[in-house]
Amino acid sequence: MVSLRNRGRCYLAFVIALGLLGSVLPTLGAAETNQVRVRVNIWVGCVGGLIANGGLDTAPGSIYAKKGLKVSFKIIDDWTEGAAALATSNVDVMLTTDDVWAKDYAQFKARGFGARAFFLVDWSRGADGVIVRQGINALKDLVGNKVAFAPYTPSHFLLWYGLRESGLSSEQRNEIFSNGIHTKDGIEPATLFAQQKVDAAVAWDPDMSDAVAKRSGSRKIYDTRQAKNLIADILVVGDRFAARNPQALVKFAEGWIEGVEFIKSQPARAYTLMGSIKDFNIPTDLAKTMLEGVELADAAGNKAFFGSAGSASDYARIFKASQELYRETGVLKGARSDPEGSVDRKVVDSLK
Repeated sequence: MVSLRNRGRCYLAFVIALGLLGSVLPTLGAAETNQVRVRVNIWVGCVGGLIANGGLDTAPGSIYAKKGLKVSFKIIDDWTEGAAALATSNVDVMLTTDDVWAKDYAQFKARGFGARAFFLVDWSRGADGVIVRQGINALKDLVGNKVAFAPYTPSHFLLWYGLRESGLSSEQRNEIFSNGIHTKDGIEPATLFAQQKVDAAVAWDPDMSDAVAKRSGSRKIYDTRQAKNLIADILVVGDRFAARNPQALVKFAEGWIEGVEFIKSQPARAYTLMGSIKDFNIPTDLAKTMLEGVELADAAGNKAFFGSAGSASDYARIFKASQELYRETGVLKGARSDPEGSVDRKVVDSLK
């Protein structure tokens, strides 16, 4: 676990990284690249892109290879480090969630770095949740118990949203957050729970299910099947990369969709391929179960999620709700960001 001081150091590193932008951003006018570097964390929703790529790096004969792309997926489980990697051009595209993006977008904008959401990866449908020891039966029972979660991640947003809907007073909700065990990444809460060092944890699969299996009497009491249409995984791209490489970005999105179609049409082969991806920790025998906890997005799902300019879309709804969380915690101050400025629909509009 990390202290608020250590998390402050992570944030400081992020700010320093933003300050280095002038020396690392590419020069406009260069020829379009066929290379795309993508930040991901270990999350089952990434499988569309991984299948399209044939692994973390583009495999010969893969969907991306046939499109002339060279894609490299870089596993960065720390979300602050992932954002810093995008800001310093160490990656071109970042996997994040709509809720976390509301924070990162405002911080990027304040430092002069432009980036926009351009693709819906998946909806969480039970793969994010709150797990508890025996004797805790509802979210309101978390008062007086130690809850582990990773601040400024989807787990934070899920817990905040669930507690707000639970009927607890603001004082009780604040007590749960202030007495919580704050971790650096989204994996550690599940580890602490499995080791019986906390009473509850907010986590995501595969770590969440694994932790419940290791602790007798424990169970999941709240997840994204109840909080439906709350946790949406998205891809964000830096403005300069998008401007310089529009066709590469379209091919990248099209290939991802083709990867999703492959999973749906040939699931057995897809599970085997997933299990063979080194360092991604999704074994073949668990792939099917884990994929049941997400809804992979296709072209139609992308169009519906982002909507049209100014529409009451799911993207805008989650973005606005998350800003309330980050304003309550003091991370965001000043005027609220307009969701419309944080999205670029050109790629989604091109999908068929």
